[in-house]
Amino acid sequence: MTRTLTELSTEEREKVISTVHKEAEASSWSQLSNSRKSALYSAWEARYDLSHATIKDGIMKGFDAAQGIPKKAEAEIQDEVTRIFRVSGINVIEQAQMWTGKERADLLIGYSAKFTTHVIEIERADSWSEGLRQVLWYQAAIFQANRRHVLPVLILFGNTSSERFEQILATCDPHHVTLSSHRLTLDGTLDTEHSLSALLNGSDLT
Repeated sequence: MTRTLTELSTEEREKVISTVHKEAEASSWSQLSNSRKSALYSAWEARYDLSHATIKDGIMKGFDAAQGIPKKAEAEIQDEVTRIFRVSGINVIEQAQMWTGKERADLLIGYSAKFTTHVIEIERADSWSEGLRQVLWYQAAIFQANRRHVLPVLILFGNTSSERFEQILATCDPHHVTLSSHRLTLDGTLDTEHSLSALLNGSDLT
C-alpha cells in the first residue's frame, strides 16, 4: 500500500522532499518530455512507496515556481481557464487543499467559496487517465471532509485524435465526469465542440 506524506516522520518527509527536488533540478525538470517526467515519477513512487498524487501534488506542485522557472503548459492553461470562469461570474478557488492538505486540486468552482459545486482537474490529453483518476479522488476527498457532493470536471489540452477523445469521453461518462477542453487539437484541428467556452455558453456542467 502506498503512503502519503503525513505517514512519514518529519525527518523522513523533509529528506524525501529535499531529495526529489534536487533530482528534479538536476534533471532540468522544466525541459523534460512528459514520458521522461513519468519515468521519474514512477521511480520516486517505487523508491519511497508514495502514491503518484502525493509526489505530484504534495511534493512537485509548485516546484517550477520555487525554482523561478517561467510558467509553462498546464500552469498557463490553468491561468487562462481561471480567467474564463471569473469573467463568467463564477467563483474560483485555485490549488484547493485536499485530503491531508498536501494534495491540491487544480480548481474548485461554484457560487462562492463556501458553496462550491465542481472540482476541476486540468491535464494534458496524453495524460488523461491520470487526470480522470485525480478528479475522482478529489471528489471523494470533498465528500469525506464535508459530506457534500461536487461534480467532477476534466479539462484536457494539447493534442490527440478524435477517436481517442471519443474513447476518453466514453470512459468519463460512466463516472459522471464532465469532459471539456481548452486549446485542444483533435486530428490537427482546434476542438470547439467540447471547449470550455462552448460548455459555459451551453450552461451544462451537470
